[in-house]
Amino acid sequence: MGDGAMSDYDMSIHTNPSALAWVKFFRENNPDCNVDDDIMLGWFANAMMAMHDHLTGLSPVVLDDGSAFFVATVGK
Repeated sequence: MGDGAMSDYDMSIHTNPSALAWVKFFRENNPDCNVDDDIMLGWFANAMMAMHDHLTGLSPVVLDDGSAFFVATVGK
């Protein structure tokens, strides 16, 4: 980042729960990145869900055969 770049940085992205907003923000700040937006969308969404699960203490149940399932309560 050059001079003044930090003053132009939109810190509100750090509280935005939209993976698509993060993709758009990343693309605007890294236009030469050669990763497709749909791939980045998956990366950001997976990272957000991993943090959600970490913060809520939720995790998948892994069976001896390596398969796994996730149990959660869905609100009404």
